[in-house]
Amino acid sequence: MVIKVGIVGCGFVGNIHLKAYREVKGVEVIACCDINEERAKKFAEENNIKHHYKAYKKMIENENLDVLSVCTPNYNHKEPTILALDAGINVLCEKPMAMNAKEAFEMLQAYKKSKKILTIGHHHRFNSESQILKRFINGGVIGEIYYGRSQSLYRNFIPWWGEFHLKKKSGGGTLIDTGAHLIDLILWLMGFPEVKSVSGATYAKFGNRKPVKDEPWGFCKWKEYDVEDFASGYVRFKNGATLVIESAWVSNIEENWKGTQQLIGDKGSATINPLKICSGMHNTLVDITPVQLPQVDPHNEEIKWFIDCVRGEREILVKPEESYTVQRIMDAIYKSSEMKKEIQL
Repeated sequence: MVIKVGIVGCGFVGNIHLKAYREVKGVEVIACCDINEERAKKFAEENNIKHHYKAYKKMIENENLDVLSVCTPNYNHKEPTILALDAGINVLCEKPMAMNAKEAFEMLQAYKKSKKILTIGHHHRFNSESQILKRFINGGVIGEIYYGRSQSLYRNFIPWWGEFHLKKKSGGGTLIDTGAHLIDLILWLMGFPEVKSVSGATYAKFGNRKPVKDEPWGFCKWKEYDVEDFASGYVRFKNGATLVIESAWVSNIEENWKGTQQLIGDKGSATINPLKICSGMHNTLVDITPVQLPQVDPHNEEIKWFIDCVRGEREILVKPEESYTVQRIMDAIYKSSEMKKEIQL
């Protein structure tokens, strides 16, 4: 049986999803949709997709879809996801889950009611390093994890395209953009302990002022900019563990990007970027560096896994309840920064 797919959003991410679906046997992208009808038409013609639409509601009504990929900007994640779930369609929605925790909760409720699959595009879990480290953690190599640190720091990179710079369109800046991926990854590695409280601070130091000659990001919408370009957070979990979060579009660090994930347990520690496990064996300190890692495209792996779930051959890896937790933490960091106090969850 061929699995029939529709894609909402025919931009950069839509192309990534299309490419990945075409790597999976027994899957056909039969329809696409974009608010810019010319872009939808071009996307369909260039990729031999049978039907294109301007309105996703029409596409959901007219096409007998098994799967919908939601590749729209953040402000338009909730509605197509809920419409598709209500119509009995499985959904892969790009990250972040939604604009805020309230929207994410509505999506979660629709998912539970539908009995269909909903997963969020946190593709970092499907990297070789992430999968290997998770196996080591599950095997007890680093023991009980009591501390984590999640970093996504760019030296100087404010996205000037699209509407990343508008809170009403994106929900926030660097935290909800790149930070969402890394928060999801480290919480997954930690086993998603239950959150007790969150504190945080956000800063807009660069994007909201006119660039000078030696500032290379080329940002051209600085007068409209109303989101953060740096965010930090501190999470306490009910099991006693803690997590530090740092996310920045601009941080003036030495590297162009630093995305280190660090975990400390009572038997050892581990990092990603680079992948290394530090522990002790036979009265000796040892560093374990896995070698000959499989070379995979995490987007392709994510969609292969998703299609296997649709076929009933696997359990979903990125559960919507977990993505809702990520959204609640981000919301709490924003709220804590605004109110200048710790937020209890």
